[in-house]
Amino acid sequence: MTSEPMHTLADYALAIRIEGSPPVPEGVKTVDLIPGDGDVISSTIGALRSSELTPADFRSQAIFLAPTGRHGLVAYAALCGFAGRRIDAYADGVILEFSRLDHDGGLFPDAGRPDEALAWAQVGEPFADGVRCVSLGPGQPGLVSREAATVIRYAARLRMVPPDSTRDSLAMFALVAALRRRSDDRFPFLSTGEEPVPVAEDDADQGIDLEKIRREAIRYRRELRLERGRGAGAMAPPSGSPHDERILEADTVDIRTLLRRLGSSSDGPDQSTWRCPRPHRHGNGGEGASMNVYADNRARCPQCDAEKLGPIRLALDVLDITPDEAACFILDSDRVVDMCAVRADV
Repeated sequence: MTSEPMHTLADYALAIRIEGSPPVPEGVKTVDLIPGDGDVISSTIGALRSSELTPADFRSQAIFLAPTGRHGLVAYAALCGFAGRRIDAYADGVILEFSRLDHDGGLFPDAGRPDEALAWAQVGEPFADGVRCVSLGPGQPGLVSREAATVIRYAARLRMVPPDSTRDSLAMFALVAALRRRSDDRFPFLSTGEEPVPVAEDDADQGIDLEKIRREAIRYRRELRLERGRGAGAMAPPSGSPHDERILEADTVDIRTLLRRLGSSSDGPDQSTWRCPRPHRHGNGGEGASMNVYADNRARCPQCDAEKLGPIRLALDVLDITPDEAACFILDSDRVVDMCAVRADV
């Protein structure tokens, strides 16, 4: 995080609040997340659904207004999953520009993969009995010691005990998620202060699973994008409108041409299998061909797609753009570089 924020609250186009959040400057669009029914995960995702936020809302500058206390981390985890990126936060009177942080937590050196697997570990104090514990902070060389980086990075499941300061809690969370990063940030469990001890290897009752919340928010984001894609794919015959005809024309372009523009490649001579252009959704980073291309000019990745997608819907899902923008991307080869700038990193 930079020491001097580049923005003020008035610079943001969208502010997201939960109960207890500070007020918003006049003129900034505000969305309140109101918890739904059920457990913490269900109620958090329910708040997203009832808010009517869309992925397109996060193309502009968005900021989360954090209330005092650790419970703001739950909503923040969901928002990061739904936005497909880290978003900025406002806590304790300070703007935390997380969107400008380097995503490569691998820059922090560790002591090497442990000989014995760590089923559970904890970062933050007070330390608990029966579990490997490490701490972060100014007292550590370079903020993160090699021992701490090792434990945080390689523990199968990590519980985070946040500090009292809301600002420091969010900063700690962002650092831990980056250290655990594989193809994407990997979120820890959030301690509630009431976890049972000692910790058993298969004990999932160790706080709030922020990674599960992130994945549920990603799943909801995909639902919205597929719904939008179905609307774009279920088009009526051309009405004579140049706008409609352009989208329909784009949907007839060879999908293999689109895959190449999206940075994909094919292993086989018949070009029936391709690398998925959404490697961030694959645990192996998208290595190997996983997307099948069919004779009807549609394609499907078994991991990413519930059904086969045509060129327009594939561009919508990969780049997180509108049907008009997808048509431009597909038909205007001279705009490929410009359009790639809006590609979603989720």
